Amino acid sequence: MYKLFISFRYLRRKKITFFAVAGVAVGVMTLIVVLSVMSGFDKELRTKIRGTLAHIIVLKRGIYGLDNYKEVINKIKSLEHVKACAPYIEGPALLNIRGAREFAYFKGIDPIAEAKVGDFENYIKQFDNKPQDLLVVHGEKKTPSAFGGIELLRIGEGDPETNPENFVKSGEKVVLVTIKGWDRINVKPFIITGKFKSGMYDVDKNYIYIPLNIAQELVGTKDFVTGISVRLDDYKNAPLVRKRLQKELGFGFYIQTWEEARETFLKAVALEKRVMAFILFFIIIVAGFNILAILTMIVYEKSKDIGILKALGATTKGIMLIFLLNGLLISLFGSAIGTGLGLAFINRINWIERIVYKYSGWRPFPPEVYYFNEIPTVVDFKSIIIITSVSIACSILFSIYPALKAARLDPIETLRYE
Repeated sequence: MYKLFISFRYLRRKKITFFAVAGVAVGVMTLIVVLSVMSGFDKELRTKIRGTLAHIIVLKRGIYGLDNYKEVINKIKSLEHVKACAPYIEGPALLNIRGAREFAYFKGIDPIAEAKVGDFENYIKQFDNKPQDLLVVHGEKKTPSAFGGIELLRIGEGDPETNPENFVKSGEKVVLVTIKGWDRINVKPFIITGKFKSGMYDVDKNYIYIPLNIAQELVGTKDFVTGISVRLDDYKNAPLVRKRLQKELGFGFYIQTWEEARETFLKAVALEKRVMAFILFFIIIVAGFNILAILTMIVYEKSKDIGILKALGATTKGIMLIFLLNGLLISLFGSAIGTGLGLAFINRINWIERIVYKYSGWRPFPPEVYYFNEIPTVVDFKSIIIITSVSIACSILFSIYPALKAARLDPIETLRYE
């Protein structure tokens, strides 16, 4: 019991120990805030990527290589856990918008089926459009409709809600130029009937949706599609359904989950999160060296007290425990304060960003770059436990040297000249 009492006494008398506590607190707080924001970005990106893709994608060799797709769809629908299917055809094109030529990708879809396999309906709902609007034809020439990505149709800065004049308006004509049969080009006019916003900049900047049958006419492949999107009753069943589909359709088909289709990107985000955690962990290492320096200084200053304790019968183990307890108490207080500050900061992070923007005009997370209305955060209590545990372990580790130094002091030498 005396060990804890003495340990508290040493820490309380030395105001410099508050700097050691502050060092641990800053390290823990920074790790919690950064990892929570990174986890939020990861979750938000996964949600948006998942919205642009289906649970499973069925492909075949060649850009328009999937023939007899209606028969394939019937086979897919016969499998357990399959909820909906939607064929699509996708390819590069040159788009003429108000005389400006843009490189883009067209995606021919059945809008009713597409709405059942992904978040297509949510992307167009915010612009008061419905899936069936894509099937509307215009005028005597029966010009087909098209939905353009919000960034593809942008002609100025601002939002479509507050600055609609800075976007191509519904009812305007655009021209799509595609390759037909690999040796000819096909030119087709479309009427912009609506816009979509997926939340993925690359998709919103580069894609235009057109009806499936028109896309097939453009590329000259009436009975071919690029792939089939498949929605399941639960994504947890994806590995099982993927395996069954591969067996049913044969190895001439490529069966991918949406995670496999974007595997490189998702791995890059996960790697960035790990690298950030590794770099920021050095803040805790610096705090550990701070603890080592402070406790070593206390040992030299309290050498007389340590000699008296040993002369009174304190054991070497007991002296060691006093200074190990010092390190433990510093890390406990620092971790508790850092965790509290980190959670408080995460809870108010968007409010803080708005205040910074209001008074400085600078936005730490501009929505036009990150494509988020708010900074996404996910508090993972498992990560918090790991961070605090590692922090405590490091603090104790850095307390071992001064504890050994104190335990090895010779009481006769320390008291000789007293």
